[in-house]
Amino acid sequence: MDTTGNSFTGSYSYTLDTKGRVNIPSKMRRALGPSNDGTFVATRSGDPCIVLYPIQVWKEKLEDKLLRLNKGSALNRHFARNLLRHAETLQYDSQGRVALPAGLVKFAEIEKEVEIVGMIDRIEIWSPGRLAEIEARFADHDEELEAIAREIDL
Repeated sequence: MDTTGNSFTGSYSYTLDTKGRVNIPSKMRRALGPSNDGTFVATRSGDPCIVLYPIQVWKEKLEDKLLRLNKGSALNRHFARNLLRHAETLQYDSQGRVALPAGLVKFAEIEKEVEIVGMIDRIEIWSPGRLAEIEARFADHDEELEAIAREIDL
């Protein structure tokens, strides 16, 4: 990822404005490398949230992997189509705001409040209620979570 040596981490609470814009936290904007020119690709996540990929991550990692999928497979085509038909390029303005596409806002069930979560090479934008539901779903998975922590030497 082209960053300034930092990655996207932390969780921040923000509010959508009346035009559907949300501030990208300054810490996250500072982590975005200059070759990204303040640009993200927004799309649906596998979870009920919006995911923002820095444009360089999108081009170097995701596009390349999508192009390598076997196009003869109907399932691969469906996966790529479902990801790409919801993808939109966004650039933050001089105040650090991005306008979230209405279809993605609806998908993530975002009303006004949002939780912005750093995920190292991408940013997730959640409805606080949906994020709480996901957290509750995994509340009883201590053993599995501990196994993952051991796997990465935490």
